[in-house]
Amino acid sequence: MNKTIRVLHTEWSGGWGGQEIRILAESQAFIAKGYEMTIAAQPDSQLYQKANQAGVPAFAIKMNKKTNFIAMIRFVNFIKKNKIDIVHTHSSVDSRTAGIAARICGIAVVRSRHISVPLSLRKFTWFQYMQLADKVITSGNFIKNMMISRNHMLTSKIASAPAGVDINHFSMDREMIDIKPQFGLVDSKHFIVGIVSVLRSWKGHHFLIEAIKEIISVIPDIRLLIVGDGPQKNNIINLIKELHLEKYVILTGHQEDPAPFFKAIDVMVLPSYAYEATSQVLPQAMAMGKPVISTHVGGLPEVVIDRQTGLVVPPKDSTAIAKAIQLLFSDIKLRQTLAKQGREHTLKNFTFEKMIQTTENVYLEVLKKDGI
Repeated sequence: MNKTIRVLHTEWSGGWGGQEIRILAESQAFIAKGYEMTIAAQPDSQLYQKANQAGVPAFAIKMNKKTNFIAMIRFVNFIKKNKIDIVHTHSSVDSRTAGIAARICGIAVVRSRHISVPLSLRKFTWFQYMQLADKVITSGNFIKNMMISRNHMLTSKIASAPAGVDINHFSMDREMIDIKPQFGLVDSKHFIVGIVSVLRSWKGHHFLIEAIKEIISVIPDIRLLIVGDGPQKNNIINLIKELHLEKYVILTGHQEDPAPFFKAIDVMVLPSYAYEATSQVLPQAMAMGKPVISTHVGGLPEVVIDRQTGLVVPPKDSTAIAKAIQLLFSDIKLRQTLAKQGREHTLKNFTFEKMIQTTENVYLEVLKKDGI
């Protein structure tokens, strides 16, 4: 295939999390491979702003939850004018709006499914994934298998591509700034637990903070680094004050590069209780040789295998989180073993290169189907 392939990513969400980060990272990777990529997003969204900052072509378009005929017409015009070959959709609103526009134009549609929330059993949902899209890419096998078993979707139309780690960026050997002095942390003194995540309720920060309260009598020099920002920020601040943990919990805010924070921590915890696919942050921490603790929610068991690549605790269980942290604190050998095996698991199964290759295979498959 000698022609330049033109792909239009579409995203309705205005936020900034793993899904949006992946869209931008994929676009940059495919541009480097010679593709022409454009991101269509809400004009006031963070994705639109970040795409512009990164030099990735971006198309500002207002979309709403209703059937938006104006947006649909704008998509049709954009697709025709820019000779788009594939529309790659990501959320329900843009999948419906841009997907129909792509069908009007007679071009291929790829749909991504990033979260592990069960899909509706309505016939329209099946149509949107199995008919409106030529192929679906899920962020892990858990989502794929659930769509097949629960929604009776077609195995042949679904590919699994878990979020991948840039192993050059998230490398144990990469030189980077030491962030510990900035937050009053001392190597020889503090045992540092970290969570890197958008501050959303279902990420489970509440239960991790409660776990720290249980631990301080046993590990008085423990510190919790909460890296990220989001809608739960004020609730988290209030909980820290309520539990008198101001000395023990540090909020860093959003960080463009979380790698120095992974390097600084001793243990990474992701206590999510809903919606997770395979996660981006767990493999990133594991690639940097950090032991991890997670729940068994969604696709997380694909990444964290209990006592092999990390420790697994029940969701919404502060005491279980506390016991897991204490175990890793007291058992250095276990900590080292889990870190080593977790890193090996990540390098084998969750690299950025593998994610891009799977996605490119899907693109080439749907284009071949369309005779391009």
